[in-house]
Amino acid sequence: MLERVQVNAPYRQLVDEYLELFVKYSINPEIGFDASALDTYSEAAMVEVARLMAENGRTVTFHGPFMDLAPGGLDETIRKATVQRLQQTLELVPLFGPRSVVFHAGYDASRYHAHHEEWLSNSLATWEVITKVAEEMGVVIHLENVYEQTPEMILALLEKMSSEYLCFCLDMGHMNVFGEAPLSEWLDALGPYLKEVHLHDNDGHRDTHAPIGSGTVPFEDLFQYLRNKEIKPLVTLEPHEEATLWKSLESLELLWPWKE
Repeated sequence: MLERVQVNAPYRQLVDEYLELFVKYSINPEIGFDASALDTYSEAAMVEVARLMAENGRTVTFHGPFMDLAPGGLDETIRKATVQRLQQTLELVPLFGPRSVVFHAGYDASRYHAHHEEWLSNSLATWEVITKVAEEMGVVIHLENVYEQTPEMILALLEKMSSEYLCFCLDMGHMNVFGEAPLSEWLDALGPYLKEVHLHDNDGHRDTHAPIGSGTVPFEDLFQYLRNKEIKPLVTLEPHEEATLWKSLESLELLWPWKE
């Protein structure tokens, strides 16, 4: 099962704690780059990590920074700083050769409900720049839901962008905690754009990143939909500790809908 999925790991933890584990068990990393990693680690150090992944035949994906960033922010200075951070992440694409780069879409109704049109306009300005760079590099951007209550704003963004280099990453844990629409509504709206899923569980109240099968996230419904529609997105596990990874893999083995 490990060969079939990506496993999220912040860059600092990957190199300081888990690099040996990822190599030993042939784990495919979704490398998370935060501001600290982007500003702290040298290119030479990153070259070594990229070389190690390539030599061991690992598939790599990226998860870009998100803390304090606002792709659709109303403050133009903050939005431009966001673009710079996202571009800084893409600069590492030639080094690691990731299959995809996940960024947060960043819509939060509690902050932007009275300014949703302005948020959409500003988001388009951001993603037009980022998607152009991604297209030049031949890598696809996957926009992930976090605080979005419904698929409405991400759908509007993807429809207006209309680019094969900008798609959707459905985070099942976030949908279960922060979403107000059922899974069926998310899939009906964004299924045509769905290229990656992030899997972790919770009780619907806190974003705990618990093992698959330990909470209330409707994984069976998700995989039934994927099987029926013959869709096979990238599958990424997001454990926050090692024990969660092994428990999630056991559950995922029972849910896996594809014969390989």
